Amino acid sequence: MEHITTATQFEKTDAVEALANGIAHDVNNLLTTIKGHASIMLNNVNPTDPLYNHIIEILSSIEKGSDLANQLLGFAMADEVYLTRIDANRLVRSVVETFNLEGRRIILDVSLNAKPLIIKGDSKKIKQVVTAIINNALQAMPKGGKLSVHTEAAAILNGTADAFGLESGFFCKITISDTGIGMNSDTLEKIFKAFYSHNHKQFPEKKGLGLTFAKKIVKHHNGVIDVWSSLNVGSSFSIILPLAEDYHHLDDMPSAQEELKLGHESVLLVDDEQRILDVGRTICKALGYTVFTAASGRDALKIYAKKKNDINVVVLDMIMPGMDGLDVFIALKKINPDIKVLLSTGYAIDENAQEMLRQGCKGYILKPYSMLDFSHKLREVLG
Repeated sequence: MEHITTATQFEKTDAVEALANGIAHDVNNLLTTIKGHASIMLNNVNPTDPLYNHIIEILSSIEKGSDLANQLLGFAMADEVYLTRIDANRLVRSVVETFNLEGRRIILDVSLNAKPLIIKGDSKKIKQVVTAIINNALQAMPKGGKLSVHTEAAAILNGTADAFGLESGFFCKITISDTGIGMNSDTLEKIFKAFYSHNHKQFPEKKGLGLTFAKKIVKHHNGVIDVWSSLNVGSSFSIILPLAEDYHHLDDMPSAQEELKLGHESVLLVDDEQRILDVGRTICKALGYTVFTAASGRDALKIYAKKKNDINVVVLDMIMPGMDGLDVFIALKKINPDIKVLLSTGYAIDENAQEMLRQGCKGYILKPYSMLDFSHKLREVLG
């Protein structure tokens, strides 16, 4: 009887994961359309225009919606990571910049290591970890306080490494500290359990999954999270991740201060949702590109077979009916083995996507993306 119950639980888990992935995919597609149009408007509105702040608020709300979608993805995909070399300093800074501390009486102290801290990790997943811990810190300071974010390189050796369950070596430490309410030992033992929330009455919208995902993600990056806390003093979370051996080929999104990168080449956009094709076409034209569009994999193959000498890059959706992204990519490679393809997906980078990258796909961009993100990714692929 116990075996049947376990099997049923696995079936339910699979069904919930499939539903979560499907919802997240659809939500990210909607947000991509909205974000694309909003970023086009922002690029054409002067900061002194009364509409400017409204557009900024729309973009901020899109980011929050994307975070919710990513929470759904994290339910099933915390252990699926696509590793690239990234600078932890840039990553931490980009996350911190997304938080609006206005009116919260929070003193922010950010101290980043003077030299790049290169880790091999999944940029989106590590951002999710840092975001969850900062959110936790802010919740612990409802009346205000000091939020400190510090990065450093650290040698963790011998007995200390054994205590953490790590191999001796050099690590990146991202430490996030607060001067909040703190936790006793009983609470400390529960914070990484699913659905546990110390402040559920004060923050009923928080589902208590952020730290659960954070621990799981860091574990799959061969790291640990070290926690210290004292009641009425505060808490400190250290994300400890192995430093990469070489410092080349950083993969990270541009910061908000960077400018649009324009081009003159031809782009083939492939997506089964017309809204994404419409906004993508508008963005590409605004950036200076010639645009072809295809609403299915089969249409993409027909267009590319006729226009391959005129098309410089293909932006290819991963999840489509009929032929999915991997099928289309393999077929395109048969037409042109040197084809440049940028994968566009609202999902985490799964096995099919990783297979595409192994076979020569030039990179990926996660939905929802802005005009700025898209402009940089296109130049990254085109060179």
